[in-house]
Amino acid sequence: MKTDQALFDFEKMVIHSLDLIGGIDRDGYIQYVSDACKQILGYERNELMGHHYSDFLQADDLFDTMQAIENLNGDSRRTSFENHYIHKDGHVVPIRWYGVWSEDDQVLYCVGRDMTTQKLGQSRLHESEQRYRALFDNNPDIVFVENRQGLITEVNQQVVKTLGIREELLVNAPASSFLPPDMAAVNERYLRQALQGESMRFEFEFEKNGKVRIYDTIKYPVIVKDEVVCVQTVAKEVTSLVHSYNTIKRLAKRLSTIFESITNAFFTLDKGWNFTYINSEAERLLSLDREYYLGKNAWRELPSEINGAFYQQYHLAVETRKAVQFEAYYKPTDVWLDVRAFPSEEGISVYFDNITEKVKARHELEKLSLVASKTTNGVIITNSARRIEWVNEGFTRLTGYSLDEVTGKIPSDFLHGHRTDQKAFEAVKEKMNRCQPVSFEVLNYKKNGEELWLSVQVNPTCNGKGEILGFVTVQTDITDRVKSQQELEKLSLVASGTDNGVIITDANGLTEWVNEGFTKTTGYTLSEIAGIKPGKLLQGEETEEATAKMIGEKLRLGVHFNALLLNYKKSGEKFWVSMDITPVFDNVGAVRQFVAILKDVTFRKEAEANLLKMTQDLYAKNSDQQQFTYLVSHNLRAPVANALGLANLLTRLDKNSELYEKSLSTLSQSIAQLDTVLRDINTILTIRDSKENLEQELVDVNLVIEQVLSSLQEPLQNCGGALFNYVENELSVSVNKAYLYSIFYNFLSNAIKYRSEERPLVVRIKSFGNSGKGTFISFSDNGSGFDMQRANNNLFKLYKRFHTDKKGRGIGLYLVKTHLEAMGGHVEATSQVGVGTRFLMYLPKA
Repeated sequence: MKTDQALFDFEKMVIHSLDLIGGIDRDGYIQYVSDACKQILGYERNELMGHHYSDFLQADDLFDTMQAIENLNGDSRRTSFENHYIHKDGHVVPIRWYGVWSEDDQVLYCVGRDMTTQKLGQSRLHESEQRYRALFDNNPDIVFVENRQGLITEVNQQVVKTLGIREELLVNAPASSFLPPDMAAVNERYLRQALQGESMRFEFEFEKNGKVRIYDTIKYPVIVKDEVVCVQTVAKEVTSLVHSYNTIKRLAKRLSTIFESITNAFFTLDKGWNFTYINSEAERLLSLDREYYLGKNAWRELPSEINGAFYQQYHLAVETRKAVQFEAYYKPTDVWLDVRAFPSEEGISVYFDNITEKVKARHELEKLSLVASKTTNGVIITNSARRIEWVNEGFTRLTGYSLDEVTGKIPSDFLHGHRTDQKAFEAVKEKMNRCQPVSFEVLNYKKNGEELWLSVQVNPTCNGKGEILGFVTVQTDITDRVKSQQELEKLSLVASGTDNGVIITDANGLTEWVNEGFTKTTGYTLSEIAGIKPGKLLQGEETEEATAKMIGEKLRLGVHFNALLLNYKKSGEKFWVSMDITPVFDNVGAVRQFVAILKDVTFRKEAEANLLKMTQDLYAKNSDQQQFTYLVSHNLRAPVANALGLANLLTRLDKNSELYEKSLSTLSQSIAQLDTVLRDINTILTIRDSKENLEQELVDVNLVIEQVLSSLQEPLQNCGGALFNYVENELSVSVNKAYLYSIFYNFLSNAIKYRSEERPLVVRIKSFGNSGKGTFISFSDNGSGFDMQRANNNLFKLYKRFHTDKKGRGIGLYLVKTHLEAMGGHVEATSQVGVGTRFLMYLPKA
């Protein structure tokens, strides 16, 4: 009975096992498989049984699997192997098999475990080990590991590089073998403490090739199962930081001495902005009574300063916990103050000086400081023996040499080369030794061997006895200028022979050279235009601003382009010039110069202008002719036909009849309409005939607006409207006064007539521009507006109307347009139904 129960329990275990349990015969066919096949391979048992195991095996594993099974067949010992099966959904499943051959059953019984999770973990562990190894090997700091016996077990590449000792000579050796005795003792002491489980941080110095290097060193204990198995050391070089810190300490001591000798105004505020201290100078400058203000709130006692410069800067310092320095005007005592505020846990400390007399000078100094901050000049400070003590970053950028490389060296020893003219320095040497500043130009060489032309200024520093203490040398790179001069000498030979003007400018557009053709064309010589932008002399009042801006933009972009521009000669004569401008680039692709070829095309432009004017005149006359033809054919014919028909009718009617009276009244209306049309014809012909001989005068625009407003004051008031005039005072334009009056009268009367019934009428008149360039005048209202799409091109045509609910003839806007065109101007309109209408008219300069 116990045997049956045990067998039953075993079968349950097989059925519910998470591992794959099965058996294959000698030929490899699956005889049995447990239910775990569904979870591991995605197949039901009946889908596997009877099939050859290779039907589901990854092809690459077939040979090794066959070899393993062959080794198991006939061998009753258990063994294991791994292979990969293809899941039903296509992915690969790694499986570790444990198998044993049963000679009695002639079956290989196997247990397979899904190794996917284990493989993933192994992969991640391997990846983690590789990351650690990469971090260890490539760390820019020195990293090495010591075991409990004090022997080095691992070193990174920085150790090998720093010490210059091969890795195999370092591993299994104590650190004392490559450290100086005193540092070896320090390392040993901290190693023993780290082996006790405590991280240790210390500094040690290491000398190599005569230079002392300082390292910030940390020893970390590596603990496994609560036991320190080794110690990892990380040493970061901080030589430059230590030197900087020492320099700062020396400067701080010097500054402390300076501050002690200077009497600054000073006060302190606590966290609640209450005065806690005020010195006598602050009391004097701010005109404060120390006895009264101490303990008082600064902003309650000085409310005028709230939200001012002092208030904002002090709050900024406290909020950011950073010191602030600023200049501000203190109105109560009429002084300018240079303020420095320093926040702390207790509040804020404020130092300040009276700089009222220095503000203007300080502003100038700020401008100079801005220029100096952008300079690329090299600066060298040497001792009396001309040996370098310090160089700036500009020197490193110019020459390629760092401060460490040149400290203690004489500049000429490494900057001069085979083409350097030694005479340039010898010529000023005697003067320089007399403690006088000197300047000269010399050819030097960069670290990479590249030639470098420099303008050199040497300023000796001397004591009271005239003895030289050192030198401050400022170097300016003039390589491009020297090469440009050399290239210009070649180019001038070519350009001097052409009749066209040639200009060469630097990258900023300042003239460097012009040829004789330029002088013949413009009248300006090289001495007159050198160092000046050509446009400053050549462009004038009528030069097209848009083209000038386009030229500036193209020059900024550094591209080749052509342009046509109206310029002015030295004599004031206008001339048209065609320009072809080409940028010249340096070795790094930056624009170095521009070369412009100028050709006088005045004759061609004048011919084009005359032709354009003739075309425009013909078009205008043809348009007038069409309008007149329309007027005669459409508007004159109707009233004449009506009058003739009614006249004939009246001869046949009884004079006492009602029809006779009605017809007579209609005839009278037709004749009145005819009279109106004839008067319109007369107006149109008068405008057309006066175009060539129109009298124009300088007219005050505001005066004309007042006259129009006076004429239409009553209807404007009756409708509750208002007119706002924003035309600048004393604006005068050269126009026909009657025409200008007619234009404003038509605009305003139309605004009143076609106003909106939903809101009071508001009319605004504004001016833009000036009489020197032409004037734009805007006339806008908030009336009923009209459909611009429907109006299309008919807006300013004769007898075109867009409001059928109002009486009108459709001639007002036509007169506005013809009046403006007669005076050389034009008009545009924009409108929106229910919003209003805006007219923009342009009047040319006098």
